[in-house]
Amino acid sequence: MNPSILEENLYLESTKRVWNCILKWGENNLRSYPWRDDFHNSYKILIAEIMLHRTRADQVEPVYKIFIKKYPDFKSIANSDQEDIIKDLYPLGLNWRSSQLYKMAKEIQEKYDGIIPKDLDKLIELPGVGPYIASAILCFVHDENIAVLDTNIVRVIGRVFGMKIRDSSRKSKKFKSVMTELISHGEPRKFTLSLIDFAALICKSSGPRCDICSLKSICNHYEIK
Repeated sequence: MNPSILEENLYLESTKRVWNCILKWGENNLRSYPWRDDFHNSYKILIAEIMLHRTRADQVEPVYKIFIKKYPDFKSIANSDQEDIIKDLYPLGLNWRSSQLYKMAKEIQEKYDGIIPKDLDKLIELPGVGPYIASAILCFVHDENIAVLDTNIVRVIGRVFGMKIRDSSRKSKKFKSVMTELISHGEPRKFTLSLIDFAALICKSSGPRCDICSLKSICNHYEIK
């Protein structure tokens, strides 16, 4: 067999093993958050993703619950006063997102009649919605085969596949290619959520739980420890 073909086959086999392990782990270990209760509600997912930007989920949860109750849709945000939005999101810091969320809600309400577009480019054009959040909406709401890359997912991919991790890795074509291959095996939403939680609970940035990691037999990071 051609060496390059053999190498490719081994790579595909390893991505399938990682996919299987992560999905199996996620069956009993996915964390419970209110925005995960209904993935068909694109409004709740988008609001959560805006709040979760550079903010821990446990910080977001109490603010999210109050916010969703007060503002059940984009129309209620668009009809409110921007100063109220700023006050409501103040506990999360990053005050820029308050104005961006307000502008985003107005644009969705006025331009799309309160319905979030399903097109990636149109999503990215919305205020406060970059490539990551746009990809997350398509993956989590519509279960599309689109790679979602944050620093935590990058960490797992980098460690398992022996790839050098840099600050720019979230935008790396190589990391995106690996994630795309992983989700190509199926169930992109479930796999991505499982991988996010696996990164938070097992493959942590400091003090990773390699002792109980189901990927340690194929993980480059574990081998070099």
